[in-house]
Amino acid sequence: MNHKFSITLDKTIEVILKIPPILLLLPIIFGMLPIRVAFADQSEVTEIRRNLKQMKAEYERRIQALEQRLERAEAAAKRAEDKAETASRTQSQTAMPPPITSKSGSVNSGNAFNPQVSIILNGNYYSDSTQGKGGEYHSEAFQPSHSHAHGHGHDEHEHNYPANGFNLSEAELAFSATVDPYFDANAYMAVDGNGNFELEEAWFQTRNIPYGFKIKGGKFLSDFGYINKQHPHQWDFADQNLAYLNLLGYHGLQDTGVQITWLPDWSLYTLFGVELLHGDQELFGATVDEEIQTKLNVGSTAEGPRLWTAFIKIAPDLGYNHALQFGLSYAHNRQHQEIHEYDENANTGVGLSGTADLWGLDLVYKYDSPKPYGHGDFKLQTEYLRAVKDLTVRGIGVAGPNAVIGSARKFTTDGWYIQSLYGIAPRWQVGVRYDVLGLTNEVSGGVTNDFGSSSRWSLALSWFPTEFSTIRLQYSHSNILIDGGNSREKFDTFWLQFLMSLGSHGAHSF
Repeated sequence: MNHKFSITLDKTIEVILKIPPILLLLPIIFGMLPIRVAFADQSEVTEIRRNLKQMKAEYERRIQALEQRLERAEAAAKRAEDKAETASRTQSQTAMPPPITSKSGSVNSGNAFNPQVSIILNGNYYSDSTQGKGGEYHSEAFQPSHSHAHGHGHDEHEHNYPANGFNLSEAELAFSATVDPYFDANAYMAVDGNGNFELEEAWFQTRNIPYGFKIKGGKFLSDFGYINKQHPHQWDFADQNLAYLNLLGYHGLQDTGVQITWLPDWSLYTLFGVELLHGDQELFGATVDEEIQTKLNVGSTAEGPRLWTAFIKIAPDLGYNHALQFGLSYAHNRQHQEIHEYDENANTGVGLSGTADLWGLDLVYKYDSPKPYGHGDFKLQTEYLRAVKDLTVRGIGVAGPNAVIGSARKFTTDGWYIQSLYGIAPRWQVGVRYDVLGLTNEVSGGVTNDFGSSSRWSLALSWFPTEFSTIRLQYSHSNILIDGGNSREKFDTFWLQFLMSLGSHGAHSF
């Protein structure tokens, strides 16, 4: 048995040795193929996983970059929104909705010929204890500068003082629109109770100028100070404060010219502005009639522009419910004329001519309460004005001493007011104001005189039935210097005022 097995084994080995070596390797090769295929599949899986990992990392990086861009864009949009909101409070421009534009940026015909139009009625019942002379006393509180005597270029209806009884102060017609992608335009016209018509403002302002610049041109209320750019229906009291009324006139600085403002892209809201104006003013930089100019040798009216102003307004960010604004303003008129004690029949009098400067400081704080309809809202507002006029005597002295001709006179008068308002209930507001003219009220130069001041306290209760109507009850007690500074009038005034807005009216500035 073993012998047969040995022979069989020997023959098997002999047969195997005769087989070519390549054939002996085939089983090994085919046996390893599944292993190599497995290795190949594993390598491909690894490559795919690596590619997926790279793609995932790349997309995560891109998504993160897009999220960062989105955050920056949202932050920039928020800053722009805050800046626009603050600008709407500090710019004199009436806020308007953006125009409907096409993809090319042109104004859509849907609003091209449809401006906002409104009529605002401003009337009152008035009574004072001076038989109706209170308005005149307030407007002509004594100051040594008599610039409103023989004013040039201003109609008498501007001194339409309220009479005891019913009065229609004015009906104001307002138009405002976006002209095209480049300009906005506004026009305001007023008709008083006597039917006298006046164009108060008519101006255009640029849009989309880069780097925060804007240009305004036409007839407009200057951005000097704070309350100067407000129309009477925007006042928080029925009448104007003594400082503005006597240093600038009922309309304030209102003139024809050009204004350039710059709102830099700073974290702190800061607005810079300059104005170049014609210079024809009722009080500040007034000129007199040509006939009197010749008689008293004060010089002819110079060509404009004669008046320029500069201002800066700063508003720090105090959060959503609080707003604060500081302002500094300066104005210079290179021609100012006055007539003192002119006697037309005797052809004698004193005429003065020279320059006028005006400084202004203003501060406004507002708190927007979360309660409805103004309940809990608070506003504090104050301004200080100081007018300095450097003049030279050009006329003939009433007393006859020709030696006074050529002598210098410096007139300095300042004024100040402070007022606060508080929403005592939904749609109800109480306000208190103190205003004074003549903290400094003097003349120096060849003569030196120092006069007293005029002052007034006012208390107002306002009801706002809707956003389009106001009913206001106001009481004031006045102590006014009159009669060349030699006497005083102390009296009380009462107002029952109504304001009605008909039609679409743009939002008021801050």
